[in-house]
Amino acid sequence: MNLGMLVAKELEADPQHVMLLRHSNVKVAALEREGASVEEYTLVQPTNSRYDFFADGRVPAKYVVVIVYDHVHCVYRIQGVEAEGTTHSLASAAYVRFDTMQGHLPLPAKRFRATLVERSRTLGRPVLGWSSPRTPVARYGGRLFEHVEVSNA
Repeated sequence: MNLGMLVAKELEADPQHVMLLRHSNVKVAALEREGASVEEYTLVQPTNSRYDFFADGRVPAKYVVVIVYDHVHCVYRIQGVEAEGTTHSLASAAYVRFDTMQGHLPLPAKRFRATLVERSRTLGRPVLGWSSPRTPVARYGGRLFEHVEVSNA
């Protein structure tokens, strides 16, 4: 069953407003070792990057499906931009340590305001078909979006 389309149907949303965001297993493990959260890693994003839910010139991502350790970790309803600053000024000390260890300098960023969608049938289910470990984002209309599925198990 196609993950993006299933979430769009569940939420009665246009699929073009659904973003699939797969976090690297290695980076999540490092993030957790530093005491930072997946929530912060998801909601603080560099401005106008492929991760920016409201990037200029792109259809806004109103729903973000977060994939961690190849399972659906959570689904967020993006409510807007909570604050703007840099990836370091908007984040906790633990996140800044993690980001610095990754070799990243502070970048212009947005911290998004979001609520968890608690009723999704996809939560905790294995994700299949994410063939490229280097592609962390899948959006409607892209080939990867069409191939990512969620297991019925």
